[in-house]
Amino acid sequence: MKPKFLPAVFCFLIFIAVKVNAQSNLGSLKGKVVDEQTKETIPFINISLYKALDSLNKVDYQSDVNGVFNIAKLSLGIYSIKFSFVGYQTKSFKNIILDEDRFTVNLGDVTLLTDQQMLNEVVVEYKRPIIEMMDDKIVYNVDQSIFSEGSVATDILKNVPLVTVDIDGKATIAGKRNTRIFIDGKPSDYSANSIGELLSILPSDALESIEVITDPSSKFDGDGDGIINIVMKKGKKVGLSGNVSSSFGTLGNYNTGAFVSKKDKKYSFTGNLGYNHTNRFNDGISNRSNLFSDTTFYNNQSNKSDRIGDGLSARIAGNLDIDSAQSIKFAARGGFNDGNTNSLSDNLYLDGELEERFLRQQNNTSGNNSFSYNFDVDYFLKLKDKSSYNLGVVFSKDNANSNRDYSRFLFNPDGSVRGNPSLQLNDNQEVGNNIDINFDYDKGFNFLNSRIEAGIKTAFNSSDESQAVQNFNYTTGQYEFNPNLTNEFNFSQNIYSGYLSLRFKLKDWSFRAGNRTEITAVNFKQINAADIDIKPYTNFFPNVAVNKSFNNKYRIGLSFNKRIARPRQNALNPIIDDSDPQNLRFGNPALIPSITNQYELNFSVFDKTWSISPRLGYSESNKIIERIKTVDVEGNTITTYQNLANSSALSLNIFGNYQASKQQNFNAGFSLSNIRYNSTSNASFNRNGINIKTNIGGNYAFGKKTFVELNVVYFRNTAAQGVSAGTIQTQFGAKRNIMKNKIGLRITAIDPFSQNNTTSVTEGPNFYQESFIVRRTRNFLLALSYRFTKIEGKAKK
Repeated sequence: MKPKFLPAVFCFLIFIAVKVNAQSNLGSLKGKVVDEQTKETIPFINISLYKALDSLNKVDYQSDVNGVFNIAKLSLGIYSIKFSFVGYQTKSFKNIILDEDRFTVNLGDVTLLTDQQMLNEVVVEYKRPIIEMMDDKIVYNVDQSIFSEGSVATDILKNVPLVTVDIDGKATIAGKRNTRIFIDGKPSDYSANSIGELLSILPSDALESIEVITDPSSKFDGDGDGIINIVMKKGKKVGLSGNVSSSFGTLGNYNTGAFVSKKDKKYSFTGNLGYNHTNRFNDGISNRSNLFSDTTFYNNQSNKSDRIGDGLSARIAGNLDIDSAQSIKFAARGGFNDGNTNSLSDNLYLDGELEERFLRQQNNTSGNNSFSYNFDVDYFLKLKDKSSYNLGVVFSKDNANSNRDYSRFLFNPDGSVRGNPSLQLNDNQEVGNNIDINFDYDKGFNFLNSRIEAGIKTAFNSSDESQAVQNFNYTTGQYEFNPNLTNEFNFSQNIYSGYLSLRFKLKDWSFRAGNRTEITAVNFKQINAADIDIKPYTNFFPNVAVNKSFNNKYRIGLSFNKRIARPRQNALNPIIDDSDPQNLRFGNPALIPSITNQYELNFSVFDKTWSISPRLGYSESNKIIERIKTVDVEGNTITTYQNLANSSALSLNIFGNYQASKQQNFNAGFSLSNIRYNSTSNASFNRNGINIKTNIGGNYAFGKKTFVELNVVYFRNTAAQGVSAGTIQTQFGAKRNIMKNKIGLRITAIDPFSQNNTTSVTEGPNFYQESFIVRRTRNFLLALSYRFTKIEGKAKK
């Protein structure tokens, strides 16, 4: 189905494309020049500004009487800046990037050293801090961490403030129930299964930064109460550059990745390739008490799971400047995963006197593979009147196949086998298709430094999932299809949306207000039940934000936004997963969306060497979607999704950064959320709990070639039916650059003191369960990287 408005949009773009003018000037550089020894300001410093691709031409400026400079109305790009004054060494900063994500760069205090001979020039490579706190997001600059080479996205995400990563590689924002994953500002998590696999093979060498967006503007989709946006490297260095890295670990994990970029005046190109081999070893024990009015009995279960996986990821991207006003950006990404899992479980059934009733033993062997690819292209037009237009198209597809072999045995208390073992074969298939088309308009005005953003978008998402189950018939000696477990589920969801947003500044005040409207059409079919057609529904998502700056040192902000959590196909899918027949799992087609209202108050304090940013958030959600476990009279559990209850969360997040010296930097974060559940239909869900995440990090440079870095993370989560006790993750690394910084050697220790242990409690009206899981995460890694840069043409003197 094609939207009728698309031909009109294309005609409109062709019409306005003839209006070719210069880019609007949005960027700025600011700071203050001081004497390095006395720390006194130096007035009227001579400042020379160079564009990276035009080093011969410069623009001269001068600081004021207090040494302060603020160079505004700069076009986006890469700059070098030089400071000079009689009696002082000249100092330069290079590779300062102004782009759509960072319009303003504050160099802070630029220190100059007195020099009687005046022969030396100090050249500094501008570096961003690892963590930056902004009004509506937290930015983790991946390339500033020594862990960025020879890792994958999942490893990096574990060190990002506010983010937690579970055993399946699913990343969520602390205190947020429905987190979306974006890549370069576009959704990439249509399938809950594929996004975890994508992050496990996406090489960190290709990542520039990770943005944790807690207050999404109207430009973002209404789904998701928080967004993790992964920003890929754009190849901003002039000429040809890149790096190759590999790492090997004592767990048997190894990976290799390559990144290359090429940039000229008219175009830029980047490409990356990554391969990752993983071993995951898990051991678990759970003890459950089944409590009924006339009887009590117990289940003690032990599990052991070993998974070996191989993944390959590739991406190419480019940007072409047709002229000074028009440009085209494109990207193509693909990934392949292949894995095998072997698991063994023993489920011991005990009666009320703790006497053994029987033992169920199960061996599972499964092989699965998945393949996904994504194409996106954007056309940009920027006019002299500070207006810009963007037309973007995204197409993505994912395929997954899983073949499972189950063998189940029953043993009597005396150890004898009870009947023939149950043999079962499962064949699961999943195919997903997604098409997004967006048209955005952006216009800036001199009046109040205001800006209007508007746009429309259509998203067509579909997923076809099937399961074919065969059980072995000992009478016929053949496998026969099981109609009770064989099923197909076809899901489609189309969303039509439009948004309007206004931003403006009034002295030290900045304001943002907007609204997004979305019309959602959903339907799904299954072969074992009647089709379900849901009437299209409309939602409005207003958002407002106000921020105030004081003396370039303090900043306070208040925001409100409304979000939605639509049930995904994995939560709706009624196909039964009986990989453990005593613990059945399936989706619930009767789920409805959940609406959340979010409020946030943030405050930031900046000084020369430190910054701290506390944030207080409150959210209210109705009919939240949670995975719930129930127990039947035979002690079997059924896990499915329900619109459980209303909930509220009060969160306190504090982040700090301290630059002790040029060689030392420390950062820390603390997140505390009090979550309350309130159900009118089931009083057992009326409860509250605490979510905690704490991270401490630091890095130290020994000269210009040796670096050390550490990260320690602690988190504790609460759900509607229980709580997971605290878990600690540690990561230590040391890196040495050799051969003129072209080669890097890194040693990393992951959880060197203990394995990743998790204790959890789950309870319902008629059961109480304690679980203990050990994930063998202790790993020692050796990584090797090689960087190269080639600037074409001879340097002009």
